[in-house]
Amino acid sequence: MPTPHLEAHDGPDRATRCARRRSNARARARRLVVGAAAVVALAAATGAVTDAATAAPGGPVPHAAASGTLAQPAVPQHSAYLGAFVAPHVNEDQAQSDVRLELAQLGNFDGAMGRSLGLVHVYQPWAMPVRASTLAALAATGATPFVDWTCTSDASIINGSQDALITSYADSLKAYGRPVFLRWFWEMNLVNLPRTSGCLGSLGAAGYIEAWQHIWTIFQNEGAANVAFVWCPSINGGIYGSAYYPGDAYVDWIGWDGYDRTHSPSETIAQFQPFYAYWVTHGKPMVLGETGATTDQAPYLAALATALPASFPQVRAVLYYDSKSTSDWTLVDVPGDLGADQFATFAQIPYFGFPFVGS
Repeated sequence: MPTPHLEAHDGPDRATRCARRRSNARARARRLVVGAAAVVALAAATGAVTDAATAAPGGPVPHAAASGTLAQPAVPQHSAYLGAFVAPHVNEDQAQSDVRLELAQLGNFDGAMGRSLGLVHVYQPWAMPVRASTLAALAATGATPFVDWTCTSDASIINGSQDALITSYADSLKAYGRPVFLRWFWEMNLVNLPRTSGCLGSLGAAGYIEAWQHIWTIFQNEGAANVAFVWCPSINGGIYGSAYYPGDAYVDWIGWDGYDRTHSPSETIAQFQPFYAYWVTHGKPMVLGETGATTDQAPYLAALATALPASFPQVRAVLYYDSKSTSDWTLVDVPGDLGADQFATFAQIPYFGFPFVGS
């Protein structure tokens, strides 16, 4: 894959836009067919994704660490990363439990978008640390991994019974050597969800904070200096998630998950503002960790692309959830809502081109 390159411009002419839409539509159609075939092939393999089999020849590797050094992902100063979870039309539980489903889709997704993603979500179960070969495969596409590590009982973390697993995970990410984001136990403030309450147990917010700090301390002791810790509540959890905040010393990026559930882009983005205003005072780079829309994808993405630089300047990354969850957020091109086409337009805005464009 050639190194992505974007240039500032006033926008493509009508003929170019029409041609790109036709090309994107063809690419998205191929994406489902080729992706499904690739999943079958990968599933027939041993289960280990090897570097040689998945690395894109000549693909860019942003922020490659110099020999013997470890560094966290760069923080854009005048731009932002654009990322996604890429598992279109796949059930959430299935997609999040098998990263091969996502790897099989990335090439066609990037092709339809016209450039590589800056970040890619990698959802991982608690007891299954992500393979270095998986991270290398993502790096070969030009993306920085955004690893989402699910929770386990906070009490078991605090009492030390999970220390060996946590240490192994820290050592694995350290050995990977390149910058990586780590988002552990996101949306912890949605306490009515079974997956959340089961991890919080009777310890609640205090237990969550102690467990977070315990994990963070092990990573520091192991020297995993390339890992940026992302704290990310839900916008719908009330009180801005403040009861669960581990403290500035233990957090590198502050994020939130927020979806266009109102089917009103302006209303949804307005709901983001109080959270942003509350947390921006901490001086941390911020990330919209998950977002998506269903029936109004194109207007939502267009509004988001305008609002983030103007009203949320400390947001240095935004990631779309291109898959199914409680709703189907999959990017589509249907009459009246050219969501996938609008995401491709989003991707051509230089502001969202980091690390391939700007700083």
